[in-house]
Amino acid sequence: MTSQSQGIQQLLQAEKRAAERVSEARKRKARRLKQAKEEAQVEIEQYRIEREREFQSQQRTVGGRIL
Repeated sequence: MTSQSQGIQQLLQAEKRAAERVSEARKRKARRLKQAKEEAQVEIEQYRIEREREFQSQQRTVGGRIL
């Protein structure tokens, strides 16, 4: 009985460690997704600013007239 009880304890401990690893992996994934989203937002904003500058430059070139 003792060895059977120890085996069950070992299985429970292994299950607990596995659950902790899965939890940590999920947290890392969530952090990485958040970081990727923030990086994408920065890129989008930079692109928008650049396109706006190009548009303004073209507007000045044609004297403010819409083509």
